Amino acid sequence: MVRMAKYSNPFRALRNKNYFLFWLPQSISLIGTWIDTTLRGWVAVNLFSENKAAGFIGLIAFLKGLPTVVLSPACGVVIDWFGPKNVLLFTQIADALNATLMAYLVHRGVLNAVQLLVLSVAMGISQAFYLPSRNTFIGSIVSKGLLSNALALHAMIFNFARMIGPSIAGFIVEYKGMGFGFIVNVLTFVPLIVALLFIRVEKPVVRKTERKFFTDLKIGVQYVMSSRVLLITFLSSTVYAVFGMPYSMLMQAFAKSAVKTDLVGYGLIMGSMGLGALVGAAFAGSLEAETVLKFREEYLIFAIGLSTLVSFVYPPAAYVMSFFNGAAQTIFFNTTNTRTQYLSPQHMRGRTMSLYALINNGGSPVGTFLFGLLGNAIGIRNTYGVLAFAMIAYFFARRTVRSLQLDLESLSQVR
Repeated sequence: MVRMAKYSNPFRALRNKNYFLFWLPQSISLIGTWIDTTLRGWVAVNLFSENKAAGFIGLIAFLKGLPTVVLSPACGVVIDWFGPKNVLLFTQIADALNATLMAYLVHRGVLNAVQLLVLSVAMGISQAFYLPSRNTFIGSIVSKGLLSNALALHAMIFNFARMIGPSIAGFIVEYKGMGFGFIVNVLTFVPLIVALLFIRVEKPVVRKTERKFFTDLKIGVQYVMSSRVLLITFLSSTVYAVFGMPYSMLMQAFAKSAVKTDLVGYGLIMGSMGLGALVGAAFAGSLEAETVLKFREEYLIFAIGLSTLVSFVYPPAAYVMSFFNGAAQTIFFNTTNTRTQYLSPQHMRGRTMSLYALINNGGSPVGTFLFGLLGNAIGIRNTYGVLAFAMIAYFFARRTVRSLQLDLESLSQVR
């Protein structure tokens, strides 16, 4: 009973000084990030007519994610060479400069579609380094026993920010204007940048004579390919990134066209999603890592697909379905992220996490772009129906394959 009580504390990773020093300012920064994400999406929606807005949002997501597809494998090698903290610090400075330029252009009233696309590509380049460096950094400052909880706590603040960030953005626009919202985002980068300068992390020492870029890259890919568990995990991540992520990525267009609401309504929908994700993160954080690792992630994809299906059938249900969608996706990320790091040796974690980031940060914009174009052709509401059926079909396909495997194993035992 004592052991159960020890591991049921959902905030146990905060006892680690370095993790707490990172977690607290990261909480502030993520609120700013969601304010920025909401405002950029709403700017994009209003730059074009309603029948073209979904396609433009998809194009932004594609260009933002393209650098991840190109750079992610290389990012892993860079992280393993120079350490995740240094790479993470670079990404925060780059994003702060991007946000500053965005604030200036919006404040002057001169922002156009081309500038927004260019800034999206620039942010995509830094994001290609951000996700694998952040996850690897967390793994470098906490023990393996705390890793699952630390990732869940990060998911908790990420989704708390997603819950309140869009709502804050809506009220900022209402009372202070669009430009002020982007300025708020710039200011939220400062505490995290300062905190990273004070956190001390030991990193593996790699002599320059030992650095062979393509050899190191090849070894990382071969390691992932040799693990059946990692391959299945990455397959599920691909399905979710391509078919599940567009639910939130295209929500500005869905809210405006299908739900028939404004920025405040969109903020409430995303707030519901953030609340669900917060609950999901608290649940995942209260479990032992061994339990999280055993989660059957296809059931979580089924839950995400089902919530998308209900939203397709009755769009106003998105206010409620987003809660379940957010909870399922947070548990999904915690499961796949923890499993990937657990199965990766310390000296190779940057490379495996960069491939994990390639799937999530690369698959999502590709899916959003393609389904954004589909939304222009058949309507955004019908597109949500396509997304839902694809995820539900994957769930039943996985169940069928697993059933066949069990039958074959039983037959071999009989023989």
